[in-house]
Amino acid sequence: MKEAEWALPDHFFEENPLDEMTVGHLSYFKMQVFGSDLNEMIADSVIPYIDKEREAIIQIEKEAIDSLSAPEELVNFMRKRIDTLSREYLCQKAVSIGGDIQGLLIDKLGRNGMDAFIESAMLVLSRANETYIDRMVKEFRQFRNGYARAQATILLAYRKREDALKSMYEEYVDFSRNQNDDNSQTVLYSIYALTGNVDVEMNKQMAEI
Repeated sequence: MKEAEWALPDHFFEENPLDEMTVGHLSYFKMQVFGSDLNEMIADSVIPYIDKEREAIIQIEKEAIDSLSAPEELVNFMRKRIDTLSREYLCQKAVSIGGDIQGLLIDKLGRNGMDAFIESAMLVLSRANETYIDRMVKEFRQFRNGYARAQATILLAYRKREDALKSMYEEYVDFSRNQNDDNSQTVLYSIYALTGNVDVEMNKQMAEI
C-alpha cells in the first residue's frame, strides 16, 4: 500500500496569517529575477545614482571576481563584504563555472552565519541541478544558523519541493515556539508559496484595505 502524502494540519492557513511583506517575499522575488532581463533593468536603474567612489569600488571588486576560477576561490570570496551589485555579478559567475561549487556551498551553509553569504549561496543553488536540491531537503534542518535554515525553505519552495513540506512545517513550529518572528514568517511564506496560497492571501489582504 502506498504511504499517504503528509499534509498540513487542518485550518493551518486560517490560524497562521502571513504578514503583508516578509524577508521571504524579497528572497523569493530575487530567485525569480536572478540572471533575468528584469534584474538587469533593476540594476541599470540604480547605476545612474551611484557616486564615483562606489563606482570605483565596484569596478575593483568585479576585476577581482573576474580573476577567480576555482570553485573554492569563489566560495571563499562570497564570505567577503562586497557591494550588492558586485555580489550579483559574483553569483552569476558562480552559476556559470564548472566544478562542485554547489556542494561546497551546502557544506559551508551548515556552519556559516553570515547573512550575505547565505543569501548568495541560496541564489546560486536556485539554479542548481536537482541532485543538490535533494541534498538540501535532507540536510537544511541541520544547519546551525537559523537564518540559513529559513532561507533554505525559500529555496525549496522556489524549486517546488513538496517533499520538504513536513520539514518546513516543523521548522516553522520551532521558530514560532522560540518567538523568532522574522524567521518564522520567512518559513511561513515558503509554505504559502509551495502550496500555492500566496496569491490567495495577497488577494485577501487587498480586499481588506
